Amino acid sequence: MKRRALLATAIVGLFATAGVVDWAVGTTLIAREPRQSLMAPSDLPVERVVLEQTGAPELVGWAAERKGSCGAIVLLHGRGANRLATVQRAKMLFDAGYSVVLFDLSGHGESGGTVQGFGYSEGQDAARILAYARQRFLGQKIGALGSSLGAASFVFATPQALADAYVLEQLYATLRETTARRMPFYALRSLQADILLAQMSVRLGFGADDVRPVDRIGKIGKPLMLLAGGSDPFIDRGQMAALHNAAPASELVWFEGAGHVDLLRYDESRYRKAVLPFLSKNICQASHV
Repeated sequence: MKRRALLATAIVGLFATAGVVDWAVGTTLIAREPRQSLMAPSDLPVERVVLEQTGAPELVGWAAERKGSCGAIVLLHGRGANRLATVQRAKMLFDAGYSVVLFDLSGHGESGGTVQGFGYSEGQDAARILAYARQRFLGQKIGALGSSLGAASFVFATPQALADAYVLEQLYATLRETTARRMPFYALRSLQADILLAQMSVRLGFGADDVRPVDRIGKIGKPLMLLAGGSDPFIDRGQMAALHNAAPASELVWFEGAGHVDLLRYDESRYRKAVLPFLSKNICQASHV
């Protein structure tokens, strides 16, 4: 009996420890970094913009208006980054004749918010930023270019807020799949992901079953380009195929050999050859029709 009691105590202790560790990992996943003060680039004529809305996080960004612009592009960064990560893309687009809008998503950079929500809650941010761009660049076509978290944010902004064309980089199909691919023990990855994500509904007010861009991407109904790394460890070809099938009119561009990295820096030539003609056709030329 004594041995059984000790065993039972050990098992309870083990599960309690596992629960504490799981909760701590979850905290790390959703916690934001300290708010930052970002310096504007010297070679892009941006002005600081702050979007305030009662009951919603303050959103901070930059806008650069190009005289004679043939459209405006909204750029959103990836998880754990801020708008500085989109500056190189913004410069490329500004030089190509577009006005640009760069924002920190909530929980990032200079923007308010206390958590990171995997793109689901940031969909509200994307909708507000797109609405600002529509108002600021009245009568012009608006493009949306997002990477990873930013891409998911644009997807979850629909159908309430729509851009006229989308470039979505390294978008995951479902949160469960991409989380599982980050888990350490290969044979138990799905189980580990389920256990880790079980706390979401308590902490964020939505669950992993809600965070499925593959179920929403087909509702966009606008010109759409997907960019993916051929060796991305977190977003495999199966996820990209599912996204492409869900939006059959979309274009899918592979960057062979690329992991979950900045695709513009990885292969600038391929990026330019894919993205600029797509935007020219669907934003720039379309705005002059």
